[in-house]
Amino acid sequence: MTVLCLYGRESHGHFEDLQHEMGLEECGGLGPAPGDFISASRAGASRTVWDVKARYFKPKGFGDYMALIVEKRDARPDEIDRF
Repeated sequence: MTVLCLYGRESHGHFEDLQHEMGLEECGGLGPAPGDFISASRAGASRTVWDVKARYFKPKGFGDYMALIVEKRDARPDEIDRF
């Protein structure tokens, strides 16, 4: 099973492990690509979206890992209606 590991980019360019992993099946079986959006939460009127900026395959050197570099943001009103 492919595991998606989420990372943010810090201001000085290093990656920060966001301590969030998900299975590929949570993204429709597809590996999100730069420009894709992931709905991070479904509760309440204000929802979180992860904007995928980059992806790296097998970042840990073994197994089925994919690292996604994301930026976290609040969903826009038009996006909330889609969820």
